[in-house]
Amino acid sequence: MTRNNNLKYFTYKVLVHVLLRVPDVFYSALFAAVFPVYKALHTKRAYGRTVRHLANAKAYLKTTVSARDTFKGIFWNALDSYRGLARFKSVENRIVYENEEIIREAVKHGPVAAISIHQGAFELLHRSLCRYSEHVHLITDSVGDQAFREVLRELRSDPHLTEYHPEETGKLIRDLFKTKGILAMVFDQGKNTKGNTVELFGQKSTLYLRLPQKVNQMGASIVTFRTWTEKTPEHRIVIRFEKVYPPSTESLVDDIAKETEIWISEHPEQWSWNYHGNFRV
Repeated sequence: MTRNNNLKYFTYKVLVHVLLRVPDVFYSALFAAVFPVYKALHTKRAYGRTVRHLANAKAYLKTTVSARDTFKGIFWNALDSYRGLARFKSVENRIVYENEEIIREAVKHGPVAAISIHQGAFELLHRSLCRYSEHVHLITDSVGDQAFREVLRELRSDPHLTEYHPEETGKLIRDLFKTKGILAMVFDQGKNTKGNTVELFGQKSTLYLRLPQKVNQMGASIVTFRTWTEKTPEHRIVIRFEKVYPPSTESLVDDIAKETEIWISEHPEQWSWNYHGNFRV
């Protein structure tokens, strides 16, 4: 990086680590103060989209949830995510793993694509896979400038984790099968890529399953997993492995769409309903 970028990197890094250590009482007050302003400014954008999507899905949801609930869930789960990536014990001690035998058994038989959605403290999912393989391959997209991306990359880093840009898909696939490791990705949002048309909550939508489909046809199994934060005093962060799909599963897209709908309906306040591409074909 250039001297200017080095200064930016240092500034971003210090700022991120300072903000992660600010007490929760500050963030509670911050959300209460900022959300009404955000709502007013985004009535025809993210907030308005969330209201419409929740109204359309109301008949399918298992609990009543408001747009404010969803933004509050995203806010606190994001904070948990980055504190967890920074290895705060206060977050790591709250994580519990369920159905680990699913992923442990799958990696015994060859490469695996472990896939999930933007729900709960989802940033923790990729790091958690390093418990089960020395070769975890994560596809990420660009966020912010070069210096900020480097700070995020360092925060996500693990000796067993390799990151790839979306343009490096070919290399990722080769490395996945060479190492017999794990491909890690979320499939409910995508940018500059073609997805799969599915139905969620009675509406046409798009899931981005072409890469999992491809490696599945090439011989990799698919493991679905997810995370959410419990509404208990302990605020446990549950990471649960759900299902394994063997190589060459014919109904892969439809089956995963059904799983996705169930996951969202069980914890709708923790899914990113505000994404601009949701429920678009």
